Amino acid sequence: MKSWEAASLHCGSAIHPDSDPTVRSGSVTITGSRDVDRETARHLFEQHLSSLLHQRRTWLVGSARGIDQWAMEWLREQNEICWAVVPYTMRDQPQWVQASLEQIDRVVELQLPRRKSAGAFRNRYMVDLSQIVFGFWSGKGGGTIKTLRHALRKRKEVHGIPVPGPDAPSERLE
Repeated sequence: MKSWEAASLHCGSAIHPDSDPTVRSGSVTITGSRDVDRETARHLFEQHLSSLLHQRRTWLVGSARGIDQWAMEWLREQNEICWAVVPYTMRDQPQWVQASLEQIDRVVELQLPRRKSAGAFRNRYMVDLSQIVFGFWSGKGGGTIKTLRHALRKRKEVHGIPVPGPDAPSERLE
C-alpha cells in the first residue's frame, strides 16, 4: 500500500525536514521545464543522475508535465524511492497525473490554498527536504530558475542543466 501524507501548515510553513525521519540523507530534488520531451529527458537523466542511483536516496519531484512526469517514470524503472509533492491534494491532480502518482512510493499533499504561488511554495518545500537539487531548464518559464536560486540561498548542492532545444544539433545530446 502506498503512503499518503498531508503536510500540516503551522504558522504558514510546512513541516520541517527533520520532523520526518523517513527522508533519507542525500535526498535529491528534480525540477524542470514542462516542454521537455520524454527522449530528451531520459537522456539527460542518464547523463546527469545515473551516478546517484542505487544509494538508498529519496528523490523528490513535482507533478507537472515534462521533467516531473519523465523523472517519476525513470525513477520507477530504476527502483528508486520517489516522492511526489503536490501543492493541493491527490484528488485535485489531473487524471493522467493520478495514474503516475499511484505507482510511486509516497505522495506529499501540501493542501495549500489555491493561489498562483502554490507551485513555488511546493518547489521550496522540496528543496528544503533535499541535500541536492537538479534543475533541467529549457529556457522557458521561470519556476526552475527560481527554485535553483532558492536552493543556492539554502546552500544546497545545485546542478542547473540546460535542456537542448528542438533545433539543437543531435550530437549535443550524445
